[in-house]
Amino acid sequence: MKLSPSDQKTVNDFFREHVDRSYKTPMNCIRMNVDHTSAHRVRIFEICNLLIDSKIPFWTEVRMKNGCIPDILAPTHISRFIEVLGTETPGDFFSKKFHKYESCGFSEKDFLLVDAKVELQAQELW
Repeated sequence: MKLSPSDQKTVNDFFREHVDRSYKTPMNCIRMNVDHTSAHRVRIFEICNLLIDSKIPFWTEVRMKNGCIPDILAPTHISRFIEVLGTETPGDFFSKKFHKYESCGFSEKDFLLVDAKVELQAQELW
């Protein structure tokens, strides 16, 4: 996908500052993790398809310098991180995982938490 110069700069700056490029896993693939619920895996695919259809750049399987791998990274247009919650609640996410992101300067507004068990409405992503 061709990005506008300002969006490309945003992406480049984000990757330079926050992404661990030494970790050699293929980005932009969706790993079928046995530890995730079926609903979680399906919801990730649905969101990725929606982002593709909307021409919004995103990445998956991106290892951050803080060691986290968010479900979906979308540093332009919408929340930077999209996390699909399968068995955990928003409270669980913020109490167990958020501190790693917060230590890198991210805030709660940088996250969109999507419940894997609730039907996704496209407008929820904007």
